[in-house]
Amino acid sequence: VGVGRSMALAKMKLGARLPSVARRTLGRQSLALALFAVPLVSATNLGGLSGVHSLSGGQRSASDWLAPGKPTLTLEAADEMANAALSECRAKGFNDISVFVLDLAGRTLVSKTMVGVPNLIPTIAAAKAGAAIGTHSSSRTLKDKYVPDRTPQLLAMTTLGASVQRPFAAVPGGVLCRDAESGAVIGAIGVSGASADEDEHCAVVGAHACGFQTEPAKSALQ
Repeated sequence: VGVGRSMALAKMKLGARLPSVARRTLGRQSLALALFAVPLVSATNLGGLSGVHSLSGGQRSASDWLAPGKPTLTLEAADEMANAALSECRAKGFNDISVFVLDLAGRTLVSKTMVGVPNLIPTIAAAKAGAAIGTHSSSRTLKDKYVPDRTPQLLAMTTLGASVQRPFAAVPGGVLCRDAESGAVIGAIGVSGASADEDEHCAVVGAHACGFQTEPAKSALQ
C-alpha cells in the first residue's frame, strides 16, 4: 500500500510540473486509446469472428458486399462468333473478310482475317466493332444518325477515338451483342472486306451462332 501511495504522489507531482499543453496532449492520447478499445471490446462481445453486422442490425454474408455479376463474353464464344462469320462469308460467296470480336471493355478477344483481304481491311473491321462497343449501338445506327447532317460531330468522335487508340468507323458491319437473358451488353463484332450490307450480315450471323441478341436484330440481307 505504501509503495502504491508513493507512486500516486509521484505522478501527481509530475503532472503539476508538466506544462498545460503537455497535460492536454496526454489527456487526448488517453481518450483516443479508450475510444479505440471500446469498438474492439464491443465487436468481440457482439459477434466476434462469427459474422459481420450491418448498421441496420441485419447480418450480411460476404457476397452481399459485392456488386452483382454481369454476363461476360468468353474467348470460346468469341472464337465461335468469328468462325461462324467466316463460314457465312464463304457460303454466300462474298469477298474475303476480316473479323474482330471485342469484349465489353473494348479489348480484342479474337481477330481472324481471310487470305485475300487487303492490309487496311482488318483495321476497318476493328474500327467498326470499336464504334459499336464504344457507343452501345450498331455502326449502321451511327451512320444513319450522323451522316450527312451531323458529319462534324462524327468526325470529332472519330478523331477522339484515334487519339486514345480506339478505332472508330461509322460504317455498317459493326454489330453490338447483348446477353439474350438479361439484355446486358457483352461485346461487339466487326466485319469488313465485302460490301457494307454483306459485312453486317456476316457479323449478325456470327453473333446469332452463340445465341446473342444483336443490334441490328437482323441484317439487311435476312
